[in-house]
Amino acid sequence: MKIIDISQKLCPEMAVYPGDPRFQSKTVCSFKQGSMCEVSELTIGSHCGTHIDAPLHMIPGGGDIETLPLDCFVGACRILTIPAAIISEKMLEEFDIKEGERILFRTDPEGKAQQKGRFNPAVLSLRAAQLLASKRVRLVGIDSPTVENMELCDGEVHRTLLGAGVAVLEGICLQGVAKERYLLSALPLRLAGENGAPCRAVLIDEEA
Repeated sequence: MKIIDISQKLCPEMAVYPGDPRFQSKTVCSFKQGSMCEVSELTIGSHCGTHIDAPLHMIPGGGDIETLPLDCFVGACRILTIPAAIISEKMLEEFDIKEGERILFRTDPEGKAQQKGRFNPAVLSLRAAQLLASKRVRLVGIDSPTVENMELCDGEVHRTLLGAGVAVLEGICLQGVAKERYLLSALPLRLAGENGAPCRAVLIDEEA
């Protein structure tokens, strides 16, 4: 069995969505200060790095992160490699997506954007989101900071997916991932009442 980490490393230098809080770590207790242990105070946005969106993120009165069924985040998944800035409905039609699948989009196979310290701009078109919602997939993940068109930024892609009960996993790292099918584990932190949560996302290759 092989476990592949597809999470971003959380550090002060990491890129964050424009306007979101930056990751910060401040030492509270340390051996150097004479303490018996090491303790840090962390500052982090609810959508920092690799994270899960709750319906509340884009839907007024929507469910918080605790309302999402955990089985959305653990189980078989498919990696669909589509190196495009905008994933369209037509691009998805050739993959024969089935109800209940967990779909991860690999749009930057070599991780060039992250290597250069900037965002991968890939997003879903609204019609692609509508297709995925109609298929009743369990989860949609993408190797960019958001499924939403950052220029339009109208929230319609999020609302289409989240409103149909589709979990949204953003900011994953899929460079070097060779196969199409894996087991996924991407459990969000159990943050009461929150609109999203960071997660540790991994792929499990049981045949390796």
